[in-house]
Amino acid sequence: MKAARPAEGTKPTSMKELKQWVCWRQEERGGKPTKVPYSPHSGCRARCDDPTTWGTLDQGRETKRKDGYDGVGFVFTDSDPFCGVDLDGCVNPETGEIEPWAMRIVEELDSYAEFSPSGAGLHVLVRARLPEGGRRKDHVEMYDRGRFFTVTGRHLPGTPRGIEDRQAEIEALHARLFVDSLRDQGSPPTNSVAYPNSGLEDAEVLRRAMSAKGGERFARLWAGDRSGYASDSEADLALCSMLAFWVGPDEDRIASLFARSGLVREKWGREDYRRRTIARALAGATDFYSPGENGARPSRNGRVPRIEPAVPYNPASPSAPPEAPPFPVNAMPAACRPLIRETEAALGCAPELVALPMLATLSSAIGASRVVEVKGGWREWAALFLAVVASPGAMKTPAAKIAKKPAFERQRGLSRAYAEEKEEWRREVREWEVRKREAAKAGEPAPEEPEAPAMSRCVASDTTVEALVSILEDNPRGLLIHRDELAGWVRSMDQYKGGKGSDRQHWLNLWSTDEVVVDRKSRHGEPIILARPFVSLFGGIQPAMLGELGGGAEDGLMDRFLFAYPKPRHVRFTEDEVSEEAEERYADLYRKLSGLTLATDEHGDPNPKPLKLTSEARRLFTERVDSLGVEMLQPGFPVRLEGVWSKLRGYLARLSLVLAVCRCAEDGAREERVEAEDVEAAGELLGYFKAHARRVYAEMGSPDPLEALGADLRWLLEGNGGRLEATATELYRALEEAGCEALPARPKELGVAIRALAARSSTLRASFGWRGKEKVARLELVQNSVGRVGSVGKDVGSTNATNATNASFAENDGPDAAPAYATDARSEEEFADARPGKGRRRNVADPPQLAGDGGGEETPRQQPDGRSRFTL
Repeated sequence: MKAARPAEGTKPTSMKELKQWVCWRQEERGGKPTKVPYSPHSGCRARCDDPTTWGTLDQGRETKRKDGYDGVGFVFTDSDPFCGVDLDGCVNPETGEIEPWAMRIVEELDSYAEFSPSGAGLHVLVRARLPEGGRRKDHVEMYDRGRFFTVTGRHLPGTPRGIEDRQAEIEALHARLFVDSLRDQGSPPTNSVAYPNSGLEDAEVLRRAMSAKGGERFARLWAGDRSGYASDSEADLALCSMLAFWVGPDEDRIASLFARSGLVREKWGREDYRRRTIARALAGATDFYSPGENGARPSRNGRVPRIEPAVPYNPASPSAPPEAPPFPVNAMPAACRPLIRETEAALGCAPELVALPMLATLSSAIGASRVVEVKGGWREWAALFLAVVASPGAMKTPAAKIAKKPAFERQRGLSRAYAEEKEEWRREVREWEVRKREAAKAGEPAPEEPEAPAMSRCVASDTTVEALVSILEDNPRGLLIHRDELAGWVRSMDQYKGGKGSDRQHWLNLWSTDEVVVDRKSRHGEPIILARPFVSLFGGIQPAMLGELGGGAEDGLMDRFLFAYPKPRHVRFTEDEVSEEAEERYADLYRKLSGLTLATDEHGDPNPKPLKLTSEARRLFTERVDSLGVEMLQPGFPVRLEGVWSKLRGYLARLSLVLAVCRCAEDGAREERVEAEDVEAAGELLGYFKAHARRVYAEMGSPDPLEALGADLRWLLEGNGGRLEATATELYRALEEAGCEALPARPKELGVAIRALAARSSTLRASFGWRGKEKVARLELVQNSVGRVGSVGKDVGSTNATNATNASFAENDGPDAAPAYATDARSEEEFADARPGKGRRRNVADPPQLAGDGGGEETPRQQPDGRSRFTL
């Protein structure tokens, strides 16, 4: 069936004109990246059915730049004429080629097309209305309302620059993808068939399902909208579960209704899949609809339990590695950006392969000449430890060569100067020997021997710790260390000492710019003592060798690296070249930085010039630092990333320093200080490195299922205002419907897992008690040392009535009465065996006493977590 075209008089000329834009950020949900929309105005989550959370394209772009979002997106609505076709997984990351089936669709639609954010898919935008029926099949999705599309602006060459009218083409594509015969499979002969379990016709069932609480979600699934679900199968199960409530336990009727929905696809024709999906839906159903005075058939406790999250979720296997977000090139110094883009085009490499060695090279040029003074007692240097994870053939070495070229050219100049100085020294030695002989003949003391020159160094590669410290002794400004393979660098540590040396500890000190003392055999064992050694380290490592970077040690050396782990891409020959102008602009910045004055103290040690933060930069810095603490306290935060996150506070300051000094050098600013724009750009880079750290550590081992469960539980709580009260079965069902794959085997075991999560995270408060004859859990994201976490909308105040579940109490309690909780703090196992009548029950007028609480206080309490809010 055709949908009517929009009226010609109201048709906008472009998507840019419409106030239907949002920002989006890639966030991890249950181990899988999910693109979450945010309002450009408030920073709160945007909704596809709430225009007040949208903005203009310019607002979206500005907010993306300012707040570090990953991109912008467009919300399709009934009132606009636009339609999007998503072709997923059609660009081969190894070859860069587009699958033939996708090219046929692109050519058939003949409208504007662009690459998706991941680069592995394509988006085609047209002017058209979708016919009724399916919206997704295999790798093709089609939407024209109720969905936001990411927009990258990375145009697919060969396609039109404009969005064309393609109604007939869309209808033909839709008819080809969603075959009518599938809808007939298992369908009843007419729409007026009544079934004995409900006495309702299909049309009435659908009307009631769509008008009930949660009806919007049913309507989206019925129309074929799988957004918010990680897979086709999970969307199928969700719709079958809803149908099971309305027409269960009639399996045939569930099958016939589903076959008429927009979700139907070829797989539904398989009897084994159809039966298995319906069986799972019925197994999870505790209640079925029965027409009567109140509509639904109540459960044993007098209500139809349903926990409705406010935000769609995209769960996945806990073992799925996070996707790699693109590198924020615009966060780099302005002099670097042209060279990064031209190198990417010329070599076909990922931009981070040149951007990371650039950061290391520029930070080494600054060296020990500057520090950022965050506050009294907290200073950070510009030292960076950076690593690119990529397979052979990814062009790591050629890209790094372009980035480190200014440093190596400077080193060649220093080497030439050293050769001249050494030749002059040899001439002076010859003259000295003559004077020495003459003094001996005259019985006079010998003249002082000329001191041999030392070669100035700015780079080093293959060197032992002892040799490195010796070089640093003569070069207090610092060094750039580049290792093609970091795995070999780790293996070389202490290789001559049977693995019992202290090389790793020395590298930890070098990262911190702490004092290093190295004993050496030369000079009669006289140690080398460096008060403020400076090193910036960059290297590459293959994905299969990541485990070696840790070296089997738990000393935190690996946690000190900032990782880039881009998706593999096919390196193809191009005619593009790197321009001399781009290289010279970058080299000029390096020369300015390496020419910064290095002051020394009375001992000859570096005495760097401190840069302070402006008031606005300090505010932004404080927000970023506090957000790191919030993330670490969240339920489900991976324990293995705690060491990484603890180093990111310092890295935020270090990156801000590097960017600020680069900006001042480029602009010729008289006053060197860290501005807000420097902290913003550093925050963008930090967001990138955080995502790639998750990717790296996910590659190295399977995540803790408890962490995945914690992430799912946090999402559920955030969608219910930060607070939830439910039975274990209700919680289990809600998480199961959301696709959580880290659930324990039975609902009874969920309480034990929740206790373990609450013990690990100070932001999750879990208490267990009784509500009538039911044992319930009260979960809350509570106030912690850095503010309330997880609340959506208004804060939850002190109240005796449960909220967030919309469930009524047992029959003997009024709808506003407080649940009666057990007054003694007993274990989960004791509660499982106990009965409400065995202990003294509190009067419902009293404030509820939660099991495990010391009193009847209802308001959230701050829990000691050992972490404090960043203060100045």
